Amino acid sequence: MKTRVITALIGAPLLIAIMYLGSYYRIAIFLLLAFLALRELFIMMQAKGLTPLVLPGYVILLLSLSLYSPIPYQEFLFFLGIMLVVIISVIAYPKIDFASTGVSIFFAGYCGVLLSYALRISMMESGFMLIMFAFLLTWASDVGGYFAGSRWGKHKLAPLLSPNKTWEGAAGGILMSVIIALLFYQLFFSSSLALVFVLLGLLASAGAQFGDLFISGLKRYMGAKDSGNLIPGHGGVLDRFDSFILVVPIVYYFVIYAI
Repeated sequence: MKTRVITALIGAPLLIAIMYLGSYYRIAIFLLLAFLALRELFIMMQAKGLTPLVLPGYVILLLSLSLYSPIPYQEFLFFLGIMLVVIISVIAYPKIDFASTGVSIFFAGYCGVLLSYALRISMMESGFMLIMFAFLLTWASDVGGYFAGSRWGKHKLAPLLSPNKTWEGAAGGILMSVIIALLFYQLFFSSSLALVFVLLGLLASAGAQFGDLFISGLKRYMGAKDSGNLIPGHGGVLDRFDSFILVVPIVYYFVIYAI
């Protein structure tokens, strides 16, 4: 816990500072996070005895990330990426089985498509504020869930995926996210409807918790305690950003269609 707290006290201000430097710094960080997250998945697959499709996986990841700003011949390049997956899967069979193919390509798309929303927000005029909004909603859900679960948690939420998660913790996470959403409403969006921000806080926390449980299930399937060891006390990139990955698209769509 001491290492975890020290890393958070150093890492959070550093992350905020990089986000503040400008859109290209934000984009660079999210691109790096996407590639590191997929790399962690490939390492977990190898440890389980699966054979990841490394090259096609990174190609699909890159093309998925490019959705934030369409590139020339994008559809054709997606077609070539899928053809590359098919060709390698056929030629390398049975060394590369269909479980390896499915996991590799799904998570390449999962990381790429979802983090492409962080790239889209980064390019907006208020990109820094909105990205920080997504991070704060995520952190609020994590912190609220941890303290409420530690203090009052009795009823297991998803014992087969994450035995320590409770319904009480889930409620605490939602409450903290709603509070953060309402604070942002008061500070920056007072011309909008407050109810919209209550709904945003609720859905953001739900997204954060489902993202956390989803990656917990992945690690359980892969037989891994953590996705990596890059971040002292926190594990890997997937361990630290599993919730944010699902929160940022929710924030994007609320900004575009509701705020």
